[in-house]
Amino acid sequence: MPNVECLGYLRAGRIAVFVAASAMLCLVGCSSDKSGSAPQGKAAENAAPSSADPETKTSTPDALCELLTPAELSMLTGEVSDPKALAVGGMPACHWETPAGGRVQVIGASAGTWATQLPAAIEQVKRSGLLDDPETARKLEAARDLIASGKEIAPDRACELFSMLLEVQGLPAGSSRTVNLIPTRENPKAINGQTCSGGRFTSVQLVAPNLSGSDEEASRLSSVLTKAHERNRGA
Repeated sequence: MPNVECLGYLRAGRIAVFVAASAMLCLVGCSSDKSGSAPQGKAAENAAPSSADPETKTSTPDALCELLTPAELSMLTGEVSDPKALAVGGMPACHWETPAGGRVQVIGASAGTWATQLPAAIEQVKRSGLLDDPETARKLEAARDLIASGKEIAPDRACELFSMLLEVQGLPAGSSRTVNLIPTRENPKAINGQTCSGGRFTSVQLVAPNLSGSDEEASRLSSVLTKAHERNRGA
């Protein structure tokens, strides 16, 4: 999948398809204009993880909080607190606070874990009226039913579904990443980036009181997302 990026805003009829914690984490369509760690999270169980298995990479809170370097955190927002591991919608995350009342959050998980959020997301897509292709609808509904039955989605297949959701919401076919201003470009409260490839899902979000909605801000987060995803994949 190519890295196709969306720098835009959340429009009426567009939908959040992930989870909320401190601010929305969004997978949305866009306009064409440019616009110490707590012992929580998904810990490795029993055997040591294999670096070749996307289900087990970045499995400990300490490793998760290392997806962002001090230099990258400084580039995004300046001074930050010590990291705290937490769970966001059942997914492992790491969170830093800023003196100004903002925060940075990173999520790194198997795409199969991300896929557990799909049933609710797919229902939102259907209600939005955006899902007008019968074949895409069939594939998404089959994935929804599989997850609802308690079965797991393979990580690589989950990234395909991630891409499909982006396409349904207006991005080019084969898109694997999106960066968005939330809730609008004119009044941004957060910048969120998400990507899924190699069987791994990564999200980086900055919430700050003084965002301008500039391309420069979005570009900085995009750069950090790229590096965090490389680490999440073990590249």
